[in-house]
Amino acid sequence: MFSFWTLHTASSESPFRRAMHPVMQGGEALQLPACLARRVRAGGDGMETQTTALMRARGMLETHGRFPGGALPPDIADSWLRSLEHGLDPAGRPEAMVLLPTAFEQARERSRDLIRFARPELELLYDQIAGSNFMIALGSPEGLVLETLSDSQFQQSEASRAVIAGSIWTEAVGGTNGMGLCAATGRAAQVYGGEHFFRTHGNIACISAPIFDGRGGMAGILDASSGITVRQQHTAALVQMSAANIENGLIRHRHDNRLVLQFHPRPEYLGTLSSGMLVLDEDFSVHAINRRGALFLTGLPTLIGRGFPEIFDARFEDLACRLVRGETLRVRDRFGSAVSMRCVANRAAFALAGRHGAAAPLAPARSQTERNLFKDVVVEDPDLWRQLAALPEAVARRVPISIMGETGTGKEMVARLAHAAAGKDRPFVAYDARLATEEDFARVMFGSGPGEPGLLARASGGTLYLDEVTELPPRAQAALARVLDTGEYRRSGSSETVRCDVHVVSSSCRPFDTAQSEGRFRADLRHRLAGYAINLPPLRRRSDIAPLARRLIAAANPELRLDDGALAIIAGHDWPGNLHELRARMSQAALLARGPTIGRDDLSDLVAARPFDDKDRHQACAGCSGTAWKEQQCRGIQLEVERSQGNIAETARRLGVSRTTIYKHLGR
Repeated sequence: MFSFWTLHTASSESPFRRAMHPVMQGGEALQLPACLARRVRAGGDGMETQTTALMRARGMLETHGRFPGGALPPDIADSWLRSLEHGLDPAGRPEAMVLLPTAFEQARERSRDLIRFARPELELLYDQIAGSNFMIALGSPEGLVLETLSDSQFQQSEASRAVIAGSIWTEAVGGTNGMGLCAATGRAAQVYGGEHFFRTHGNIACISAPIFDGRGGMAGILDASSGITVRQQHTAALVQMSAANIENGLIRHRHDNRLVLQFHPRPEYLGTLSSGMLVLDEDFSVHAINRRGALFLTGLPTLIGRGFPEIFDARFEDLACRLVRGETLRVRDRFGSAVSMRCVANRAAFALAGRHGAAAPLAPARSQTERNLFKDVVVEDPDLWRQLAALPEAVARRVPISIMGETGTGKEMVARLAHAAAGKDRPFVAYDARLATEEDFARVMFGSGPGEPGLLARASGGTLYLDEVTELPPRAQAALARVLDTGEYRRSGSSETVRCDVHVVSSSCRPFDTAQSEGRFRADLRHRLAGYAINLPPLRRRSDIAPLARRLIAAANPELRLDDGALAIIAGHDWPGNLHELRARMSQAALLARGPTIGRDDLSDLVAARPFDDKDRHQACAGCSGTAWKEQQCRGIQLEVERSQGNIAETARRLGVSRTTIYKHLGR
């Protein structure tokens, strides 16, 4: 499998394997390295006296080469056995294996499409968990690290120096680890602390998810590694969401010349990560299917190569004309279950529409759920939309949502969007953490009896929105962290335990990592709230300020419009009050309007232009040239890069946008 690698892996005939002694584990003969057998005779190192099951298992592994079968999750136990069979010493240090530059570039070229579609997801995932001592890695199906992103804290660790682009993390080399286990099993993997085969990896947590190619094989592996060893199910959910996004992007890209269908039992989920994706060949047989689609059609032993009528109770020819016109149809599968189906607008769909004499297919950029969810808000900024588009999926998975942004950027609006994404009539309870005191927090949050329910009881089954959560007093933070950890609480003055069923959405003007470094925010609460993090850019950095202004002026007076001069004035203002200030200025402009069109002169007294330093030295990029407000925004981004001395990551964090956006405005 690794014949293309320049460096060798441990072979079955290595000196380590030849010096093996048989030991028994679960009735089967295993192989134990001679160095471990000598340690058995020497009486071991005492690790087996540890009280936890994991530590007892490690003690037996390192001293006897066997361990109790029920002490570990099955995947971990199987991986330990395979690691022993590879001749690895759990108490030793893994051999560093890194491809030579030429071989690594050849491997990257083979994974060019994977890297292309994974890079935005890596950056988005990094934005969600950066500052939490994390590294994000993209791997090949064989366990070769192709790309990494890590925060400054993780970069100082020994693990960061080992997990580098070009390094090999198969079980044969790295023992039990997230990427190696995922490569070996083809399943999502979580390896925490001492579950790693090598003792030296005992302070690392690895969470990996496979990226499939739609044809039954793996296209790659996505991994998040951390120095934190507590189990983080919300991070695992985010990794799997990102892997599914990459998978769907690959399938759409690689099959532009084939028909691609989306299907789901509920029509509002079409276009989300929850929808199935089916790729058809010219004869309308199945060429590829994503993992969600395969789950919907569980029961059919083989899907690849099957004809459409073998799966669904209809001929595709009878549906084609309506599907390529953009209609959503209700179709039953061979098990009698109904699904909603629609056609993705691509080259093949347009060609089929032409052959049928049908109108060009619709290209729904957003699903029905998204159209309903965002119909009353303006989200045309690409980076903001990229974050908000995953909101319904995060809500469906009950991942905690955290929202960062300056005052007036719309944090509560996004919190209410998250609540609306649940799609049911449930309570929404908001609490301003700035009002909390050490004395009354328990009573307000937990209640003091049946006659005085707390916020958790009032929000039961719905959403609890904690605004400015970093302002909670220390004892209140500790109490809230415990509730989120156990899912239970007790009312003041009562010994009765109450189960907590709320989806927590939090917000703050102060980034969580900043508040933690200042000693204002507990790390345990931060990690339980972080979940899916959304960074709302300030208004001066949004590319959709023009449609926002148009929406607000229309809300004030539907008969009014803004001309290009007015929009240029708006684009040139600093907007320290963000949406609050823009709404107020548009209301004033509507009241003072002297005609149906509001121009530059009408706004000059209401909105002051923002001067840009050295304007002539910062030329707008090609994509922004020619549009006044875009040019202003582009020059502002370039100025921020200059102020940060070319540090793109710092600029991105400061502006609340992705690094890809920064590079775009720099023309790179």
